[in-house]
Amino acid sequence: MNYEEAMEYIKSTYKFGSNYGTERTKKILEILGNPQDKIKCIHIAGTNGKGSMSAMTAKILISAGYKVGMYTSPFIEEFEERIQINGTNIQKDDLAKVITRVEKAVNEVLSLGYDNPTEFEIITCAMFLYFCEQGVDFAVIEVGLGGRQDSTNVMIPIACVIASISFDHMQILGDTLEKIALEKSGIIKENVPVIMYPQEQEALDVFKRVCEEKNAKLILVDRNSVQEKEIIKNSAMQEIIVKTQDDSYDISLNLLGVHQKLNCATVINLMEVLISQGIDIKKTDILKGLREVKWIGRLEIMRREPMVVLDGAHNIDGITNLTNSIKKYFKYDKMVLILGILADKQVDDMIKMLTPIASKIIAVSPHSDRAKGAKELAQIIKNTNPNCEYEEDYAKAYKKALSYCDKDDLLMIAGSLYLIGDMRKVVKNNID
Repeated sequence: MNYEEAMEYIKSTYKFGSNYGTERTKKILEILGNPQDKIKCIHIAGTNGKGSMSAMTAKILISAGYKVGMYTSPFIEEFEERIQINGTNIQKDDLAKVITRVEKAVNEVLSLGYDNPTEFEIITCAMFLYFCEQGVDFAVIEVGLGGRQDSTNVMIPIACVIASISFDHMQILGDTLEKIALEKSGIIKENVPVIMYPQEQEALDVFKRVCEEKNAKLILVDRNSVQEKEIIKNSAMQEIIVKTQDDSYDISLNLLGVHQKLNCATVINLMEVLISQGIDIKKTDILKGLREVKWIGRLEIMRREPMVVLDGAHNIDGITNLTNSIKKYFKYDKMVLILGILADKQVDDMIKMLTPIASKIIAVSPHSDRAKGAKELAQIIKNTNPNCEYEEDYAKAYKKALSYCDKDDLLMIAGSLYLIGDMRKVVKNNID
């Protein structure tokens, strides 16, 4: 099939929805020759920060001279972003080729009586096949949702990373940190080291227990292991010092956010684990990778005068980090906010956290079936900040927001990643 046919095939699986479990994925991969078993993988789970950690990990390994695959979701602007090698998206023709082979394997699996695989399962199988045939040295694999029943959870990695755990997807993962942590801990394997972001005690107890059961060495990142240097307002870089048990790192980190400091510390601890496994990574590679890493749509400065920033803060923990980061990293006279949220999130709590610091708010609706409508969202926002209106058209919302800004103001575009990708295109198309 060609690219258009491949994308149509992928979209045709949307109707099967979410059907969690790894059995179908394992069977498809078995028919394809188990490519996942021929790759050195780093598996990253968590509620927030796993994408940023994936980007940092991949960039450091690339800086060390390796050929590195990275698998993340969702995409921001282009579908092919989800499958990258050394920062380059999979080519459309290559995607069509691997999807064609996956489809044949799927048909065989269906003939054996298995249920239809989901869209995510098909893309995951295509990713493993592509990375294997391209001969990557390492693959950095971000969990789609949860961990235990996620379709990425079909390989034995060389290391597992657990990012920040908080409340999200509670209807699937559970309504307590203990239940959520138990799902995330499903990626932990026998004798595979686990590097962990600092967690609340309720979640930490679960991970400690599972690591002990699996004889998996647990490396806990110290919450106090990061020291801030001078904060330069409105800079795209933050200067920090990270201390581990073995070394100290003076870092220029090309990612903003209060949460990125500990994300960075977690990745550095991961690198020390990989080095202990005999992988050749130099300190200069680590520093270079962190200085050059990019992760679009996350506190991303798009233009100045006025400052326009995009951030895919899509749950309460993300919104809390965003609110703190705005106060910490940006200097401005007033802030105008464009906000779009999915209806299945903690909408009221997110609004109460972020909207009080905005002088003007424009509510929009993310392009998703799960979106909270712009008009309804605006009505909820007005309970906290009455200076709110709504706009259905993204380009009109952006131009209107710009008209409210003077050159020393901040225009923050935040919320669902389904919003951020389309808004990013609007901003790029309207840069003077």
